[in-house]
Amino acid sequence: MSVRVAYCTGFWCTNIGNAFFSLGVKYVLEQILGKERVTVVSDYQTYTTGYGRRMYPSKNQLEYLTKLDVDYLVLAGPVISKYFLPLWRDILVKLESRGIRYILLSAGMMKMTDEAMKDCCEFFQSHSPYILSSRDRKTFDAFGKYADYSYDGICFSFFAPDYYHPARISEKIITLNFDKISEPLIEIGEKEETGALLFEGKQIRVKQTGVLPKLAAKTDRFSDALIYASSILPKRRRPDKIADYMVIRTDHRFHPHFRRKIYEQPNSFCADIPYGYLNIYANSELTMSDRVHACAVTLAYGHSAMLFAKTDRNGLLKRVGAEGITKKPVQIDMDFLDKEKAEQISWLSEILKEPVKKSEEY
Repeated sequence: MSVRVAYCTGFWCTNIGNAFFSLGVKYVLEQILGKERVTVVSDYQTYTTGYGRRMYPSKNQLEYLTKLDVDYLVLAGPVISKYFLPLWRDILVKLESRGIRYILLSAGMMKMTDEAMKDCCEFFQSHSPYILSSRDRKTFDAFGKYADYSYDGICFSFFAPDYYHPARISEKIITLNFDKISEPLIEIGEKEETGALLFEGKQIRVKQTGVLPKLAAKTDRFSDALIYASSILPKRRRPDKIADYMVIRTDHRFHPHFRRKIYEQPNSFCADIPYGYLNIYANSELTMSDRVHACAVTLAYGHSAMLFAKTDRNGLLKRVGAEGITKKPVQIDMDFLDKEKAEQISWLSEILKEPVKKSEEY
């Protein structure tokens, strides 16, 4: 009997980077099982208030995931967090009672505490994932031992060139994606200066102005309230070209759609679907960003990227050889990436094409 899976995805409009690995998961599953055996469904919706409080689903919210007639439920991305069990525990246990296991792909951690780590480990011991494929080594080391099958994998956003084929943009472009911290001043020239970064034989000078942006660059996440509030203040106009490159400025948060924040500089781009972003990053000679997935997709298309965030999430970039990406623009070995992608598909294919295992104890 062929395996059938339901893949849960969502939260694209609050962070379009979620779509980059989500489309990769869909692509890989369809390559292995066939399109007719892969059903994409909406994620279980929760919300975070302006005060940072997590709001769990309403008692009146339709909960249909436990009623799906599939062999496996697939979750992806940084789902292993302090929110994982309050959100997913009951659903996964109910599915298990029907003989339906769950799979974690492109798995990563987010907002973990010592207590959450302990609770997740205990849950995985008694209700183990059928498959866990990590996106960074830290997640694999922490949780891989609990899954029936585990793999020290890569983020599925690196499959972007396989599922999305871009149209060429007629100008040379660099992309600046700073929607969590303020965009730094960036200049490109031939003159050699101490502290300048090298890109295609040119010198890049990067300067972050102001106290708050400098502080934010050293943290995992800049305060949402502060970045939105500061956008009402007048800003120095930034250039629409740097050297001979057209500058495109992307914002990964379509919602909330605050125009003063999103469109305060020339050539700004924001959308509620991922394809325009993918086309931009596929053409971007250099992407400088405070978001890991803007960098990941740019690297996947063979271009240069630099990350302006000190975060554990950059483990998914290090996993593919992007060492030093927080210090300078880097590229990755494309042959190495192709090998990693092929091996990951091969490994997953061998497991998913086996007969479905439904133990009598479920």
